[in-house]
Amino acid sequence: MVSDVNPGASAPRYEPVALVADDVVVTYGGVRAVDGVSLRAESGAVTGLIGPNGAGKSSLIGVFAGAQKSTQGHIHLGEEDITSLSPYQRSNRGLARTFQTARVFSRLSVIENVIAGEKHEKPGGLTSAIFERRNWRDQEDATSDRAFAYLTEFGMADKAETRCGELSGGQRRIIEYLRVLMARPRAILLDEPTVGMAPWLLARLAEDLRRLCSEGVSVLLVGHEMSFIREVCDVVVVMANGKVIARGEFDEVAKNEIVQQAYLGRRVVGAR
Repeated sequence: MVSDVNPGASAPRYEPVALVADDVVVTYGGVRAVDGVSLRAESGAVTGLIGPNGAGKSSLIGVFAGAQKSTQGHIHLGEEDITSLSPYQRSNRGLARTFQTARVFSRLSVIENVIAGEKHEKPGGLTSAIFERRNWRDQEDATSDRAFAYLTEFGMADKAETRCGELSGGQRRIIEYLRVLMARPRAILLDEPTVGMAPWLLARLAEDLRRLCSEGVSVLLVGHEMSFIREVCDVVVVMANGKVIARGEFDEVAKNEIVQQAYLGRRVVGAR
């Protein structure tokens, strides 16, 4: 099976929006894991979020996604305050995410996992009701073609019918990422997306992130792989002890003395 479908060709063009945290606080038993953090991930850019273990990055990502309750602060997607919305409602607004440990449906095939990210809207009106079966068949065919096109672009078309439980950790991360793309998101949270990924997949992911930026999508990427962060991120935000301690271009923050101290006095790998 060969696909000549461009998976992004039929994607709707959303109004570009930024993803914003304003004075966010998260406490665990009186300890501030996130201590008054404000962060803005602009549309059309990849914003990197880095910091030593325990810096509060995962808690902040959880607040963005709606999986973690904050004790203070607000989250905005564009002009809309989404602080009180559930993860499902945020997803419907165009916010998508991957997880620190890739979440896939292990017993389903690779292509079924990718297709699961598609948001279907049932056609309405009398004409659609009359031709409903044909409309749904056409939509399902288009969805399958789009999912297969993504798999082809990431060199995984030959694994379309393989169960996801048989994939390597890095391959599962790619499938989770492709599932996110199927939702045509306005903003994406990527939590450690490069762990276990082969170098050629890293290169393909970097290329695709640049494509997303060209389409106005905002991306917030948490990572420890500094060479990848340096390559793909337009701006880097550094957290330590629950606070933002630096922000700017990678080389700028990597030379920051406070950042160096936060990384146990070591030079941040990848800095020039």
